[in-house]
This record gives sequence, C-alpha cells and structure tokens, in this order.
Amino acid sequence: MGILETAGILAIICILARLGVFIYELLCPKLIDVKTLGQWALVTGSTDGIGKAYAHQLAKRGLNIVLISRTKERLEEVAKEIQNKYSNIQVKTIPIDFTKDSSIYGTIRKEIQGLDIGVLINNVGMSYEYPETFDKVENNEKFLTDMIRCNVDSVANLTQMVLPDMIKKHKGLIINVSSISGRRPTPLLSLYSGTKGFIDLFSRSLAAECVTRGVYVQSLCPGYVVSKLSGIRKASLIAPTPEQFVLSSLNRVTVPFTTGYWTHEIQEFIQALLPEFISNKLTMHVLGGVRAKALKKKNRAQ
Repeated sequence: MGILETAGILAIICILARLGVFIYELLCPKLIDVKTLGQWALVTGSTDGIGKAYAHQLAKRGLNIVLISRTKERLEEVAKEIQNKYSNIQVKTIPIDFTKDSSIYGTIRKEIQGLDIGVLINNVGMSYEYPETFDKVENNEKFLTDMIRCNVDSVANLTQMVLPDMIKKHKGLIINVSSISGRRPTPLLSLYSGTKGFIDLFSRSLAAECVTRGVYVQSLCPGYVVSKLSGIRKASLIAPTPEQFVLSSLNRVTVPFTTGYWTHEIQEFIQALLPEFISNKLTMHVLGGVRAKALKKKNRAQ
C-alpha cells in the first residue's frame, strides 16, 4: 500500500471517528442535576441573549442566581423577572463593566464571598461593530484593551475565583462561552477570533486537569444565536433563540467541548473538514460582503 492510499485511509478513519463521536454526543447526552453541584450559579453578561437565558433556566432548575453585567437598571429588571417567575429563588446583582481594570475582581470576590457556587457561566463578551481588518479598526488601542479585558481576562479571573472551592467540594460546573469563530482563523474578526480561541483552549485544558476531580469544565462554541451581539433578530434553523440554544446546551454539559446546538455541530463538523486556506477564502468572501454593507450604511449616515 502506497503513502497516498495510507494517508487516505487514515483521513477516512479520522472523519468516521469524529462523525461517530458527534452522533453519540447528540443522541446519548449524559445529563446531570445542576442543583446537586451547589446552591448558587454565577452568570456574567446576564441581561441579554445567552446569558439571560442561562440565568432563567438555572433558576428554573432550582439554583439561586448571581447576575453580573454592566448596567444596574437592566440587572434589576432581569432579577425581578426571575423572582416573579420563581418566587423561591434568591437573586443577587453585581453591576460590573468588564472592560475596566483588574480592581473589579476584588469587588466581585467580596460580593460572592461565602456563597456556595456550583455553576459558573462565563458568558460576557464583546465583538466588532462590523467585520474589519485589524489595522483599520477605529480606536484600535482602546478596542484591543477592552476586548482582551472583556473576553479573556474575565474568563481567567472568574474561573480562578471559583474553581478552588469546586475542587475542594469535588463538584462543580464551569461553562466558558467561546465561539465557532474561535475554533479556526476568522479573518476580518481576527482579534475576536483570537480571544475566543483562548477561551476554547483554556477550557479544554482545564477540563483535562479537572476530569478526575469532580469538576466539569466546558468550552461552549456556538454559531449564530439570536442576540444583540450577533445582530440577528429572527430565529432560523441555523440561528436559534437563546432559550432554544440554552435548553439544548444544558443537555451537553459533561463534554469538554460542544457547539451546544445540533445545527451548529453540523456546521463545525463540515468546517473542520475544509483546508484552512479554503475556509479563510470563504470567510473573507462572506464577511467581506457584510463589511461592505456596513461601510455603505455608515457613509450614508455621515
């Protein structure tokens, strides 16, 4: 058997193995009762989209909720929604802007001291106003600092804050929300892709460290979901509502990596088969079109 035939057979085996894992995880999820992990869940970016849906769903499952987001008024609105719907649930709000310096973590640590946190959802994040090459992003220095603080520092610091107690208890769940854009290069969203890539590798590395210590750590890499961040307002087959997405993703919390939703799993599976140069060209074409429309709209407004 020649080298090409051997390489071809190995490639087919790898594809079939990935397909087998995909089908197994889709059809045979390992469910856990999150209420057994602790009394509280901490959710960042919790006033909209995926974060808000997680807060509601975890409250429904019996966990008290710590809501962390930037706007105090919106936090109070979401807290009231949860308490009106689930009267036996306690809700604590902490207004925090994650683009600020590291002193914010002292505030958070003080606010959550003594709470039995069993679930951490690191959801807060920011993206581009529209796709753009890195050198042409407006207010580049501030943009860079803000995104790294919001997308990277928040995940590392909050994980460091709650993980030691989870390991002591030998139970806990940490879901770090990355993105399909963090699984491979995403030109025109390069910094966003890089920050989400950090979350993915950090989470999967932690998952391997914690697998025998009773703590589940997951890299959650969704595709498009209806939200303010994505700019998508209408649900579709490939862009579920936050509620649909979270219901699906909570059935997959025991695996170290998932996209969280069945159509996103198919999308990620197909993209992973493409050579990187083809994936890059397709992304440049699609996001380049989005960029052109955004610039046209921006110029009309000036």
